Amino acid sequence: MLIAPPHLSPSSIATFQQCPLKFKFSRIDGLVEPPTEATLRGNFVHSIFESLYGSPSDQRTIEHAREISRQVWEEEYKERASVLLRRDEAALREFRWTSWWCVENLFAMETPSEIELDGIETPLDWFLSGVKIKGFIDRWQRDGDSITIGDYKTGKVPNPRYQENKFFQLLLYGAVLKEQLDLDVKRVELLFVRDGVKLSHDATPADFESVIETVVSVKSEIDARCESGEFETNRSRLCDWCSFKPICPAWSKK
Repeated sequence: MLIAPPHLSPSSIATFQQCPLKFKFSRIDGLVEPPTEATLRGNFVHSIFESLYGSPSDQRTIEHAREISRQVWEEEYKERASVLLRRDEAALREFRWTSWWCVENLFAMETPSEIELDGIETPLDWFLSGVKIKGFIDRWQRDGDSITIGDYKTGKVPNPRYQENKFFQLLLYGAVLKEQLDLDVKRVELLFVRDGVKLSHDATPADFESVIETVVSVKSEIDARCESGEFETNRSRLCDWCSFKPICPAWSKK
């Protein structure tokens, strides 16, 4: 019998829902997906924002953000990006420019010196209805007796018909914070800094009930598949971006 992972996260839940076999490859077999330009850009931009909002309010200026960008680039991301982009100078310049564009858009969306956050990159390690949840919250802040949770996205704004599912991660984090702090989570926000668009959702008790039901259901389905050893494939357009496609039986040549 296969052994299920000791915890779930929003990303692992999404992976299982997308394709159970992909979940097995990554979360049970331990196969590592190679880094992509998109994921590295997201990490780079998140690092800049973490340092920016960790600075005193009077230092949260575009000039200071530029200094932070240069520092984290030299200390961590220059070599990683160079390897990923095969030391192509034009590609590296494009990578830095598109990343900085996200930072400029943040300043167009809000005034960082006026934003007081209560949590930045807050780690979560909590049981929801018997299921262990781990993850990191990009940002959250108190508003009286309630909380607003935010998440930075460096990808494009999704089509309106797919936007509702994008809030699952934040609602799951909200369910955890709600229990940990005994405060209501009033709103969740997605900051699409590449496009300078903020999407907000006013959270309801029904949202959190639905999220917890999903977590419990997914955990049950994972455990059942670990017992049977059968993790089915789910062919879709997303397969074209899956690094496991070359070893997937659904795509193997007959």
